Amino acid sequence: MPSKDMRFDVVDYIIFALLLLFSAAIGLFYGFIDKRRKKKKGDVENGAIGQSTNTAKDYLLAGKSMGVFPTAMSLLASFMSAITILGTPAEIYIYGTQYWIICISYIFTVYLTATLFMPMFVKLEVTSAYEYLEKRFDRNVRLVASVIFSVQMIVYMALVLYAPALALSQVTGLNVWISVISIGVICTMYTTVGGMKAVMWTDVFQTIIMFVGLLASVIQGVIDAGGSRAVWQRALDGGRVEFFNFDPDPTTRHTVWSILFGATFTWLAIYGFNQTQVQRYLCVPTVRHAKLALLFNLIGLVFILSLCCGVGLVIFAKYHLCDPLKLGLIKQSDQLYPLFVMETLRRFKGLPGIFLACVFSGALSTLSSGLNSLAAVVLADIIKFFYRKPLTDKQDLLYSKLLSLVFGVVCILVTYLVSLLGNLLQATLSLFGVLSGPISAIFMIGFFLPWINSAGALIGLIVSVIIQIWIFVGSQVLRSEMRSFRLPTRIDGCTNLRENVTMLVNTTITSPIWYQTQTTSLCRTLIKKSPLVPFYGMSYFWYTMFSIFTALVVSVVVSFFTGFRKPESMDPKFIIPVFDILFPFLPERILSKLRFGVRYGQNSIQADVKDKVQEQSSRHRMGTINESHSNPTYLHDENNDKKQIGEAEWIVRTKL
Repeated sequence: MPSKDMRFDVVDYIIFALLLLFSAAIGLFYGFIDKRRKKKKGDVENGAIGQSTNTAKDYLLAGKSMGVFPTAMSLLASFMSAITILGTPAEIYIYGTQYWIICISYIFTVYLTATLFMPMFVKLEVTSAYEYLEKRFDRNVRLVASVIFSVQMIVYMALVLYAPALALSQVTGLNVWISVISIGVICTMYTTVGGMKAVMWTDVFQTIIMFVGLLASVIQGVIDAGGSRAVWQRALDGGRVEFFNFDPDPTTRHTVWSILFGATFTWLAIYGFNQTQVQRYLCVPTVRHAKLALLFNLIGLVFILSLCCGVGLVIFAKYHLCDPLKLGLIKQSDQLYPLFVMETLRRFKGLPGIFLACVFSGALSTLSSGLNSLAAVVLADIIKFFYRKPLTDKQDLLYSKLLSLVFGVVCILVTYLVSLLGNLLQATLSLFGVLSGPISAIFMIGFFLPWINSAGALIGLIVSVIIQIWIFVGSQVLRSEMRSFRLPTRIDGCTNLRENVTMLVNTTITSPIWYQTQTTSLCRTLIKKSPLVPFYGMSYFWYTMFSIFTALVVSVVVSFFTGFRKPESMDPKFIIPVFDILFPFLPERILSKLRFGVRYGQNSIQADVKDKVQEQSSRHRMGTINESHSNPTYLHDENNDKKQIGEAEWIVRTKL
């Protein structure tokens, strides 16, 4: 049990309560007050407008009226969960700073999403991202992908809710189930009542709280350590600073290769194809607004990740001579940050409460985003799949709210089941990444490979999921036989130790020389007991790329035996002309071949870029380009955005 001086006091709980109350107030405002105000205004101007605002699409997509800033903050908050806030500092403390260069992969992820994938979803005007799979393949592919996503998100939300509550309870004595139920109930309430607008504006508030909490931890940690130079020097002495590990071994936990390539595809699975993020792109008026939101989100991603990594460095600076994990003061690495806060910020009234609000802000934002996206997917992809009769707007809205409520309750119930897993908690968290890879694989196949047919896509998706689960289970079973990449820690600087700990120091760790020389021999030992250990031991960052490769091979083989689709018969609006977009400087004679026979010129969207086609034709002196193979650039520019929403409405929205 934690000691009394390690517990939160009244001020801390008041700050936590204010976080919940303010989040609930935002939901109530957008669920009742704002809706009534807009309805009255619509009735005055035009009665029809007042009626149209209360629809399922308005509830799930915020009426496409959100601005760039709240969208950017909501994109940032959706997967910057409490697990990230607690796990990233522990990652730096245990494994070093190599993970920090994931910021570079964020740049690639945002660029590819903004250039390739996001405009496609906006152009198709979908509510669920998986609607594309039915348009490109068939209903079965859409249904299977939606079910996989739903299972993935339910498990993930339960973990996001339970993991921080458990970590805080074991350090501070905070009651786990009071935390879980209060967060779950409040989040479900404001998500159900307020819809997407409430979710996105609470994300803004919660993101600000996360920034404040992390920044306070870094600043005070640096001050206590004696300055930033002291923090950095202790990290250097402890072997924590590493940015250029070019080891080609795929089993190495983090390398430049696994992070730049593997992590880029891992995050593409989130930003490019995950319903939670796609739904946010659809909440802004135009593609241009969505691109700006992604840009500001990138800045926030880099900043918040750097703060988390900075927290990891100051935690190591504090415990570099006395590791609380090795001493047994805490049981798991995700308890390092709470322990640090209670020992460092305890003397400042209210700061532990800000940290508490910071951690649970991450949980609230992820949970609310998940509930809203689950409601959209289950309604559009599953309920309407089996209920063949068309639903009215009122029915859509009612079912959307009921689904948000039901999934909130389900999430709390699954959280209880997660609590019974014990040591399988970390394994279950890894399962989220295992399921996201195959889904992203099937989207990429649909976007880039016009030859793949429906049977190939469906079997490729299922086989990819099965193989990924097989790898995941094997890695958990054989974990004890795999290499450990934990960097060494010391306890020879601890004071007031119990007798058995003092004996351990005297007999095992007698000098800093041990600390410096045993890194390789103790922490990178490989015990070969199974020939599959190297395969199961691949870095988790390679999972998504491996699942894409698996799905690609299987879908090509199945499509070959069942009959490839003819590219010229494909509807070009479902294929992304990747080479025209990423390499527009290539000669037309090369680009025309890289379109693989897809007749982009027959797409009505090409009329919007006719002038650009003619300009490119003149530039390459090719004469008149065959209309069926004209430049398929489909990105919406500002003029196209005006055409989408109307000139008058464009002026109003851009001024806002």
